[in-house]
Amino acid sequence: MNDRGEKIVNLAREMLRAERSAEPPELAIKAPLSFKVLCFATLLAAFGGSAVTEWINEARRPITRYEKVELDALVFYAARLKGVNEDILRREVESRIGIGDFADLTEHDYIIAKTYLQSEIR
Repeated sequence: MNDRGEKIVNLAREMLRAERSAEPPELAIKAPLSFKVLCFATLLAAFGGSAVTEWINEARRPITRYEKVELDALVFYAARLKGVNEDILRREVESRIGIGDFADLTEHDYIIAKTYLQSEIR
């Protein structure tokens, strides 16, 4: 992985040198951060693309079995404390999130549902 990063940095240096040598001296870039910005942008493009995609899609993934068990336990406990049926509380959470069924929960919905149920318990 370091070899790839070093190659990218060397490529960015060569691109910057070629760009500066092609311009007349009066049009040359005089910003001291241009090399750092170019390196940073190159590294972000090389390494950050997959990380950003993974981070964005994390909110869209379906909840795991353990997250579902945690929500079921919170629904059970909150329903007992409020003295209502679990199905009523479950529908209340579904309507608050805007989904049709608990099986359709995503990671983003899970966080909202968990926060709501924890506030119901307090």
